[in-house]
Amino acid sequence: MMRREARDSLSVALVLSFVCLGRPAASAQTVNWPSEGAPRPLPARAVNFPPYQIQTLPNGLQVVVVLHHEQPAVSMRLLVRAGSSLDPKGKLGVAHLTASLLDQGTTTKSAGQLNDAIDFIGGTLDAGAGIDLSFVNAVVMKDSFEIGLRMLSDVARHPAFAPAEIDRQRQQLLSNLQVSFEDPAFIADAVFDRLVFGFHPYGMPETGAPDTIAAITRDDLVAFHDKYFAPNNAILAIVGDVSAEEALAAAKNVFADWERRDIPVDKFIDPSDPTRRVILINKPDAVQTEVRVGHIGIPRNHRDYMAVNLAIRILGGEGSNRLHQVLRTKRGLTYGAQAHMGTLKESGDFRAETNTRSEATGEVLRLIVDEFWRLQRERVSGRELADAQAYLTGSFPLTIETPDAIAMQVLNVIFYGLPVEQLQNFRDRVNAVTVDDVQSVARTYLKPDRLSIVLVGDVSAFASQLQAIGFGSFETIDLDNLELTSVDFKRRKTADGRAGGERLRPERGAGVPDAAAALGWPAGGKRGEAAPPSESEREPSAKDARGGAPAQQEGWGPASMKKSWAGGAGGGSPALRLASYRQPAAPQAPAITTQEGASAKALLERVIAAKGGLATLRAIKTITAVTSAAMTSPDGRIEARTTTYLEYPNHVRVETTLPEVTTVQVYDGERAWIRDPRGVHDVPERLVRDLQASLKRDTVTLLLAAESGAVRPRLMPDVKDDDGHLHHALEFSGPGLDPVVLYVAPDTDLISKQAYVAGAPGQPVVEEAFSDYRNVDGVRVAYAATVRRGGQPILERHVTDIKINAAIDPGLFKRP
Repeated sequence: MMRREARDSLSVALVLSFVCLGRPAASAQTVNWPSEGAPRPLPARAVNFPPYQIQTLPNGLQVVVVLHHEQPAVSMRLLVRAGSSLDPKGKLGVAHLTASLLDQGTTTKSAGQLNDAIDFIGGTLDAGAGIDLSFVNAVVMKDSFEIGLRMLSDVARHPAFAPAEIDRQRQQLLSNLQVSFEDPAFIADAVFDRLVFGFHPYGMPETGAPDTIAAITRDDLVAFHDKYFAPNNAILAIVGDVSAEEALAAAKNVFADWERRDIPVDKFIDPSDPTRRVILINKPDAVQTEVRVGHIGIPRNHRDYMAVNLAIRILGGEGSNRLHQVLRTKRGLTYGAQAHMGTLKESGDFRAETNTRSEATGEVLRLIVDEFWRLQRERVSGRELADAQAYLTGSFPLTIETPDAIAMQVLNVIFYGLPVEQLQNFRDRVNAVTVDDVQSVARTYLKPDRLSIVLVGDVSAFASQLQAIGFGSFETIDLDNLELTSVDFKRRKTADGRAGGERLRPERGAGVPDAAAALGWPAGGKRGEAAPPSESEREPSAKDARGGAPAQQEGWGPASMKKSWAGGAGGGSPALRLASYRQPAAPQAPAITTQEGASAKALLERVIAAKGGLATLRAIKTITAVTSAAMTSPDGRIEARTTTYLEYPNHVRVETTLPEVTTVQVYDGERAWIRDPRGVHDVPERLVRDLQASLKRDTVTLLLAAESGAVRPRLMPDVKDDDGHLHHALEFSGPGLDPVVLYVAPDTDLISKQAYVAGAPGQPVVEEAFSDYRNVDGVRVAYAATVRRGGQPILERHVTDIKINAAIDPGLFKRP
C-alpha cells in the first residue's frame, strides 16, 4: 500500500534496465546475448481454482465465497449492476460522479474519518464505475474481516454526498476532461465509439461532458443511488483466508437489513449493423495520424467468445500479432499496432489501432484493412494459434494469485451470466479451439467490407492518399466543429450561421478548452433512450471494454473494477493510456493550452526544486551506487547485488552478482556489451536501443531535458493511490522518447512513481514506486523502489551505498 511519504527515483534505478530490460525479471540462468535463443517453455502446470460457495440471501444479494489461505488477507468486492449506460436524461456522468463519492464520506463518517479507519486496520477501500456496473472494493487483513465488511457496507449503502465533496469531485472530472480532450488518441476513440455503437449507450462518453457534469445536482446522485443500489441488483465476492461458514455468516449479519427494491428494466436501442463509413477529424497541428479501424462485435457471454478472442489476438494481440509484424517489423511504418476485442454486457467491438506519420496514413490504412481480409479468407497457421493459446494459458495463473485478483475473476463470470466452472477449465477451453474454429468465426463475424474507420490528424496531409487505396468516399470534420450527438458528427447551425441546438460548448473562461466542447454530448436523453435517428441514419461502432471485461484477457474481471492508483474513478488514467501506447513514427506535438502549459511548467519547477534544485541537478556528473535487489521469477525469488557506475550523459556500467553467476553489462554511449562466464559478447542493436531509451527515462536526465525544452511535460489527470490520496501526473514526450509518466506527491512535490512501456510495442506498463527518501549531497534520493510489470511485482531494490560526483575510472567503460 502506497504511503504519502516523499518518494522519487534517481539514476540508480537504471539497474532495472539491465536486469529486466523490458522483460520479466531475469532468472539465475546465465544469458548469452545475442546468440542464445529463447529457452524452451516449461511444461504447463495444473491450475487449480480454489474451492468456492455461492449463496443468495433472502433480500436477493448474491454472495460468492472463495477460500484462499495462501495469504492472511481478505478481499471484498461489491458489484452493482448499474454503470454509465444508465445515466439519466440530460445527466451524463451521474454514475461516475456517484461512484467517485461513495468512499468520500458516509452518513456516519466523514471522508477523513473513513481514511483514518481503513488506515488503522491496514486496509484499502475504493469505489468506481464503468459502463455496465459500479463497484466498491475493500482489502483487509484476516483479523479485520468483519470490520472491513461493515465499512464496505456503509460506503455502498449510506453515502453522504456532501456538497463540498460533490464540488471537489465534479472539478476533478472536469479537469480530467480538459486534459483528455486535447489528446488525439482520446478523440479518435470517442469518435470511433460513437461511429460503431451509434446512439446506443455504449457509444456515449461514460464520464460525461462538461455541460452535463455541471448540470448534475445532489438530488440526481441520491436518486441514482436509491434506484439501483439494492441487494437484489448486486453481487458480493468474499475471497481470502476465511471459511465459507464464517464469510456467509458475516455477510448475513451485515447485509440482512438491506431492503430489496424493484429494479427498473432499462431498454436501449440496438447497435446498428456494420456499415462502411470513413470519418476524418481535422487537427491541423498534428504531425501524425491516429488510426482506428473496426466494427461491432459480440457480447461477453457469446458462445463463440473464445474462438473469436483467439482470432483477434492473431490479428493484433499478445502471443501473435500480424499487424505489428506487417506495419512495424516489415515496413517500419509505426512503432506498434494492436487489435482488441472489446466485450460488454450487451455488445462489443473489434478494433485495430495504431498511429503513424501523416504521409504514411494511406499505406497504413490499406495494410490494416488487408489484414482484416486475410484473417477472414485464409486459414491461420498452427503456430500462430499455438502462440496465442500459449499466451492466454500462460498468463491466466497470474490472475488468480491473490484474493483481490480471484475476486475480480469470480465477479466477472457471474456478472456476465457465465458459470464459475469456466475458471476451472479455462486452459481446456482455450486449447480446445482449432484452426478450423478460428477460420469459421473469422468468416462469420468479421466484415472487412463494412469497416468503420476514424483518422485523426492533419487531413490536408493525407486525404489525397485515400482515393488511391479505395477510400475515396469520406467525411471531413474540423475538430472545432465536431459534435458526437449529431448524425453527421457536425455541430448544427442557426439561421444566422452560429452554432445552434443544445449548448454543448462551455462558456469562455469555464476552464474547459474548446476541444472539449467540440466533443460535447447530449444535454438530454438517457443514452439510447432519446428519440434516435432513423434506421438509415445510424452508424455502427465498436469500443473497448471500459467497465466490462477487458479486451485482452478473458476472466480478468470488469476493467472498471481495477481502479488502483494507476487511475482514479474520474477517468483518464495516464498509466492506462501508456498500456496501449505506440510510439509515433514521427514525434507529435499535441496542442496544449496556455493555461495547461503554464500548469505543467509550474509543477515541473516544483519537482526540480524538491529534488534538490536546478543548479544541484545540473552539477551531477557521476553516480556510483550499490544496491541489493530481489527479483521475482517463475522459479521463485532471486537475490542480487548490483554496483552501478553512471557517467552522464550516456555511460553506464552495472555489475550484477546472482547466487551462482556474476555479470558485467556496459554501455559506452555507442555500443553495449556483456561479460558473463561464457565470455564477452556485444549486445544486439535492438537491445542497445532499449538501453538508450532507459537512459532517457533517468529522472535527472528527464527533468533537465524538460527544463531545457528538449522534451515536453504535459499535465495529466490526477490519480489516486491505494490510500485514496491524489497524486499529480506529468507525461514527458519528445523526439526519440517514448512517453514517461511521473506521479508527484502533492504534499512534497517529490516523484512517487514512474510509469512507462519498455521493450517491444504492446508490452505491459512498467511502474516503479519510490520510497525511503534521504538527502545525499543536496539531492533527494529514493533508497527503496518496487517495480511492477503489467501489475505483477518483479523487483524490489534497496540502496546500500551511493556516491554523487565521485571519480569513475574511464577504463570501466572500455570493452575488454
